[in-house]
Order: sequence, then structure tokens, then C-alpha cells
Amino acid sequence: MKKTSLNDIAERLGVSKTLVSLVLNGRGKEHRISEEVCRKVIELAKELNYQPNQIAKGLRTGKTNTIGLIIADIANPFFGKLGREIENEASKHGYRVMFCSSDEKAEKSKQQIGMLMQGQVDGFIISPPTGSEAQIQELQKRKIPYVLVDRYFPQIESSYIVVDNFQASYDATMHLAKQGYRRIACLSTQSNLINMNQRLEGYKSALADSGLEVLEERIKTVSFTHEKNDILLAIKQLLQEEKERADAILFTTSKIGIMGLECIHSLGVKIPDDVAVVSFDDPDAYRISNPTITAIAQPLTEIGSQSVKVLMELMDPSKEKSKPQKITLKTNFIVRRSSER
Repeated sequence: MKKTSLNDIAERLGVSKTLVSLVLNGRGKEHRISEEVCRKVIELAKELNYQPNQIAKGLRTGKTNTIGLIIADIANPFFGKLGREIENEASKHGYRVMFCSSDEKAEKSKQQIGMLMQGQVDGFIISPPTGSEAQIQELQKRKIPYVLVDRYFPQIESSYIVVDNFQASYDATMHLAKQGYRRIACLSTQSNLINMNQRLEGYKSALADSGLEVLEERIKTVSFTHEKNDILLAIKQLLQEEKERADAILFTTSKIGIMGLECIHSLGVKIPDDVAVVSFDDPDAYRISNPTITAIAQPLTEIGSQSVKVLMELMDPSKEKSKPQKITLKTNFIVRRSSER
């Protein structure tokens, strides 16, 4: 089916293409086009389901009302929900969102930034993978507005929205220690990302402050791809050492947590009778599982709204550019059956 063009509308109404363009861009009144003509143009455009060519519009105006969103992993419940919150907030400002998932690969992120720039996006919201520092610096150099979410690079002055990962992990580990657990393990990802490092440091600090020994053999890391066999091996190592077996585990992401729970159940280990569990993030599965899972819930709605708000300010040419906005939000620790004595 042929896509409706400005010419199609102009010919049907017997007016010029320029007049149609002015009306559909909300400039009819300033060009003294009568209300009746404006109404006819808008009604016919709706009837013919006219869809503007955003790229062509961007070339004319320098603005496409489109945001490029690059998240780390669309399969991760956290990023899936965050993407939806950002999309909802952007739509309130009249913006569309183009989604990409980098899979924590710097080269893939680089390709996606290039593709989105060719699509004339007005700005970026990015969850940057390890090794993508040069990409962020290139955006700065080209004065392209961007905001980082979930993680950032300390050496690069950027606007970002994150949570207090250290404190969240510290509080979760302290909760386990206060419940009487003494062999608390941590299962995380092999990553140099600042958020993962902060979560690990919070875990270690809480152990030290509780008078518990920090043992490297109780800290297990798996690759970002989260291969089930790797997670199962780590769980076995933590739970099948009879003398030093872990009596509690902190999962630093919900993706690891969900797969870790599956592995624990497959081994016939009972939660919380044999091992207590706490996990970062709070996917729906945690609220309906048996037992329910204690979780560190990140404020997804606030992260989404704040990231769009900051980006809108950066993209507004009328606003004077100030120092980068560095926003750290609090998490919500939700105690459920999986960590109770």
C-alpha cells in the first residue's frame, strides 16, 4: 500500500504542499491560514493515516523528537521494565524511543550509536558497557546530548541516574547477618562496571562490620552471558562443601537470581531452611515464587522519569548548559520469606 504523502493531501484539497506542511507542523495560525482550512487539512491527514517521514523532517528542522535508548540486556527483567518506563515518560514529552540492546559488548554499542545517529535521534539514554568510554567521549566531543543510567564512568564528566549500589548491598548483607547467618556468599558477574564493583564492596564491608570473615571462595562470578551450567557449578561449590557451605547467598542481579533459584531447587536444597536468599531487583517472579524472595527493589519509575527529564533539559537549546547532573537514588529493601529464620 502506497504511503500517504503531503502531495496526496494537497492535491485532494486543491492547496499547496507548503500549506499542508505548515498546518501539520502547527504553524498554520502564524501564517494566517484560516481555521477552516487547517481543520480540513488535519481531518484529511487523519483519514488518510498520514505518517510524517521523521528522517526527512529531521533533515529540515534538525529535530526528530526521537530518543535513542541503548540498554545492556533486553532479556534482563530490570532493563525490560526500565525501557518501558523511559518510553512512557518520553511519550509525555512527545518523543518516541528507539530501543537497542548492547549485550554488554562495546563493539555492538558503538555500532548502535552510529546507527541511531544516522537516524537523526535528538539525544541518547545509555547503559554503557565496559570498554565504551571512547564512545561516550565522542558524544561529548560532538555535543550530542546524552544521559547514562544504571552505571557511569567516574573519569568522564557525565549526567547520570543510578542507585546507591554500595548501600543497597551493604543493607542486604547486614540484614542476613542480623538474622543469624554467618556464611554469607555472593554470586555476581565478571565485570569492571562500577555498579557491580560497588555491590561487591557493600557486601564485603557489611561482613567486616558484622565481624564475619570475608572469604574469596564465597564470592563467585559468572560471565555476562549467564550460562546456566556456570551458575549451577557456582551454586554447587557454595552449597556442597559440608563444613563451609554457605547458609545465605546474595545475588547481585535478578537474572543471576532467577537462574540461581532454579539451580538451588534442582539440587533439592530448601529456601530458607537450608540456604537464605536475597537478590538485587524485584521481578514479578520474586513476589509469587514459593517461598517469596527478599529483594532490593530499584525505583524504576523514578530512574526512567529522571533520565528523560535530564535529557530534555540537555536537548533544550533555550536552557543554559550547567554542570552534569549526577543523581543517586535510594533502593527499597523488601524482606520476604527467603531470608527469614
